[in-house]
Amino acid sequence: MKKIFKQINKENKITFILTLIITILICQNFLQMHYSSDTYVLYDLGYMQYPQKYFLLDGRFISAIVCYLAGLIKIPINAYIIGMDFIGIIFIATAIYIINDIVLSLIKIQDKKVKIATLASSFVLILNQFALEYLLFPESAIMCLGVLLNVIAVKFMVKETKHKYVKIFITLLIAALCYQGELNIFPILALTIYIIKQITDKREYKIKEKEFLIEMIKLAGIVCVVLVILLVLVKFGKNLLNSKQDRMMHLNSLEAVKLRGRTVLEYMEELWTQNMHMLPKHASTIVLLTSLILLITLRTKKEFIMQYILTIFVAFFICVLPMFLFNTGICGRVNVPLMMLWGASLLILIAQSTIIESQTKKRIIYAFAIISFIINSIFLMQNITEHIASNRIEENNGKTIKYLIEKYESETGHKVTKFSYLYDRDPQQFAVGIKPIGSLTERKLACSWSVLQAMNFYCERKFQLVGIQREEYDEYFLNKDYSEFSEEQIVIKNDTIYMLIY
Repeated sequence: MKKIFKQINKENKITFILTLIITILICQNFLQMHYSSDTYVLYDLGYMQYPQKYFLLDGRFISAIVCYLAGLIKIPINAYIIGMDFIGIIFIATAIYIINDIVLSLIKIQDKKVKIATLASSFVLILNQFALEYLLFPESAIMCLGVLLNVIAVKFMVKETKHKYVKIFITLLIAALCYQGELNIFPILALTIYIIKQITDKREYKIKEKEFLIEMIKLAGIVCVVLVILLVLVKFGKNLLNSKQDRMMHLNSLEAVKLRGRTVLEYMEELWTQNMHMLPKHASTIVLLTSLILLITLRTKKEFIMQYILTIFVAFFICVLPMFLFNTGICGRVNVPLMMLWGASLLILIAQSTIIESQTKKRIIYAFAIISFIINSIFLMQNITEHIASNRIEENNGKTIKYLIEKYESETGHKVTKFSYLYDRDPQQFAVGIKPIGSLTERKLACSWSVLQAMNFYCERKFQLVGIQREEYDEYFLNKDYSEFSEEQIVIKNDTIYMLIY
């Protein structure tokens, strides 16, 4: 990191500062106290227990170490959340700068229009809609460090340094230890940069093609080795903590595979067609079709177009395969490669535009890049604002519940120490009027893994979680269904608060 910042200071202070300022402006709403479901769990468990229950079991050892350190020096959790986001934003800005620098070093053109378009496209590649989840959770800085390490690994790939494959391996291993799901962005980065490298390389194509295949095989081997090491570490962590947690899919029959396949198709409909409601419907498909048409218009060699299509295929493959192996849901942070295809397309188009003569076609590509950056940035800011709005609704609901408890206690003299919850007939994951954009806006008072912790946080106490008897359910909640929060969903009796989650 020290070498990187020294290089930035010497070569291009203005570009880095501009990149950092734009990144901060886009992500400014994260620089206030905000909550994910994991934030409530952190508040509830504390710095020392939280890593043991989550990070160590998933092989995210760097996140665990940082969390323990924060506990040892007793950083207030709100300062920890905001501070981690600020550091994360710096890491993201650095990753954008480095990718921009790599592409410009391959293109070797000093035209200002090219530089502006390349920087804009680098933003779309790294800071895309699904990547917002990297800044959502308490360990945001570590997740963003993983992104930066993936980019540094690509820099090693291009730079041809001594022991470059060892450096790539170590960098990717550390990135995987930050957050294992981020390992899937490296293939897209590597393929994108290598296609650009081939487009701008003047050597005979057959030589470049052989070099491309050998390089991709070596890099794929490194990624596979890192994955194996990570799986061994995860298994070791589970054995060490004596955990029975199992997130693997056990598809023991053809029928189970078919059923999972139908589920995966539903997931992909939400991730690709709907873009998790972070972009207009079919936006990703429109971008790829437009990019493909522009590549053909620019008279791109069919070999490069095939490599571009290969990149698209790889992005889908590395997102779909884990859905068959692990019990995953619709999750932006582990499907970032799908959203990276927009930025990858722009950078490949810019590289191709630099080797043609038509100024009109060049201007079209530059305009496409700038417009893409503007659209991407607008929706990034809208989606972050939506996250904050969902937090405000959750806070209001939490304060209402606390008020009802305190009112009941003052009127009856009973101390409420127990909490019981169940879901109505048609529970909703998102509040009314809030965009359904996954973890960013999900209702934390509705998530089974955070509802107790969110109740503890807003009511400022430690509830004992208890079940509900059949007669109690029939008396309080039978046949009831709600579409928004209401005080009717809260029933307090003796020392227990019952909540029907809509």
